[in-house]
Amino acid sequence: MRKTLSVALWIAAAVSLLLAKSGMNVTGSWTGEVRDQEGGTGKVRFVLMQEGEQISGTAGPVEKQNPPHVRDAKLDGNHLTLSADDTDDKSGLTARYSFDLSVANDHMQGKAYGRSGERTWTLDISLTRDK
Repeated sequence: MRKTLSVALWIAAAVSLLLAKSGMNVTGSWTGEVRDQEGGTGKVRFVLMQEGEQISGTAGPVEKQNPPHVRDAKLDGNHLTLSADDTDDKSGLTARYSFDLSVANDHMQGKAYGRSGERTWTLDISLTRDK
């Protein structure tokens, strides 16, 4: 009897985990702010489309006319990681960003790691899904 109960509880936990993992969907327009270590801020927008495990879209500054496309996007439970390369329209310099975010309902927050040449930086990022 104990073995049967133990197996049933394990199966229930596994099913709950699978349902929770597959229930998260990041589709939508998300806007928010990045903050650097010196207190500087900037406005950002992600526009994401999720179909099953595939996530596509754009991520970049709000004012950017052609924001960079996301790549390597992965959602594992409530943990979203993705990358985007942003080329400055004036200078032509490219910055590579990787994002490490926690998703809770209509809010994402975490870190953005940037690199351009030998220069690197870390930003705090917080986004809210647009209604």
